[in-house]
Amino acid sequence: MLYTDLIFIYAFLPITVLITMCDRSTEYKNLILVIASVLFFTWGKPMYICAVFLSAIFDWAFGFLAGSKSRRLKVFGVLLSAVLNGSLFLVVNCNFLFSKTPLSIETSILPVGMAFYTVRSASYVFDVALGKTETEKNLFCFLTYMINYTLLFVGPFVRYGDIRDQIRFRIITGRKINDGITRFIVGLGKASVLAGALGYVKSVGLDVTDMTFFGAFIGMAAFVMQVYYLFSGYTDMAIGLGLLNGFSYSESFLPLRVKNGVTGAVFGFNHTLIKLVNDCLISPLSRSSVTACLATFACSVLIGLWYGFSKQFVLFGLYFGVIVIAETLFLRKILNKLPTLICGVYTLAAVFFGWSIVYFKDFHDFSIWLSGLTFNGSGIISQALINEILAYCALLVFAVFMLTPFKDKLKSAVNSAAAKSERTYACVRILSTASLLAVLLMSTASRVVY
Repeated sequence: MLYTDLIFIYAFLPITVLITMCDRSTEYKNLILVIASVLFFTWGKPMYICAVFLSAIFDWAFGFLAGSKSRRLKVFGVLLSAVLNGSLFLVVNCNFLFSKTPLSIETSILPVGMAFYTVRSASYVFDVALGKTETEKNLFCFLTYMINYTLLFVGPFVRYGDIRDQIRFRIITGRKINDGITRFIVGLGKASVLAGALGYVKSVGLDVTDMTFFGAFIGMAAFVMQVYYLFSGYTDMAIGLGLLNGFSYSESFLPLRVKNGVTGAVFGFNHTLIKLVNDCLISPLSRSSVTACLATFACSVLIGLWYGFSKQFVLFGLYFGVIVIAETLFLRKILNKLPTLICGVYTLAAVFFGWSIVYFKDFHDFSIWLSGLTFNGSGIISQALINEILAYCALLVFAVFMLTPFKDKLKSAVNSAAAKSERTYACVRILSTASLLAVLLMSTASRVVY
């Protein structure tokens, strides 16, 4: 089951929220959340819930080792968790490696969100070992954290210490429900409507059989924005679902500021994941500037492999890791002296080039894209691309606007107006709903189908 499935939107979610509100006790909310998450997590593949529960119980036990006073037991607990979750990650997310072994699994029956599940599970043991959170003695509280359908896809990476107190006590208010529904709908619009429109433009613009200058540029821009809206959309939906269940999760995507260079883009793209990797791996290994660079380099490769187990994603991680290290060592001082426009061009060019490593499957297609950018392609712009841009013009303008600083200013003004009184809050909600409906109507008029 996915957040965008009709059965989830019109049946699973409303029924779950209504049942959750039947009792005010937090224990009851946790029980309903775990039961609903088991159903969600194993939809169409019930046998894998056994592996999920067993791995959660093992990591709960490893937490006691990691929380002990003995350094050897701490290290032993962390290593056991790393081996368990690393093995589970490889078997489930890289199952093609085991295609001719008894561990081979059909793709259609693989449980969703296992990559985030394994990292979240290991992060608990790491945090206990580093003293960032206490050892959880209540197994059911830990299961509420691990078996949680609001945290299964692309983030945010919520660590156990962030919601430990909320698991034990939280309330579901009318404002949380209101904000949760709004946030979920916004995320749904990003992941389905905006990402869908950008996907059409990307496919036409990056067609290697008819690569033009504007096709190469606009197509790659559409691809980068499509990835962003897919990830941020699912993250918004997760935050909205958390609010509907009484949780308050941290933001995973930070506003893009061109003055921060590629480092700002990398950290802002999935802030909670980068912070987790920094706290658990980079900081403990950073004894000097040299070891810090080596740790950053190694972790960039691991993050690349986490996003996709292929040589393309290894190069993807290496590429951004090298740039982040270079900016940390010397490029940052140079960028700070340059005009904002030049910094913006540099950041966009570096980001586009990095994502092209992932998009193109071989060097031949990549060289065709470069030829298009240098006016050596099929021309300036194709008629097919013009047709797609005209078809989705309103959505494309809206997608670009959502990435500018003006969006943050508008959001701040709207929140300030909503905080004045209950009447203005209601008016803002009505206008927000009308705006969302307008975007959906634009998507319908633009024949967007997701």
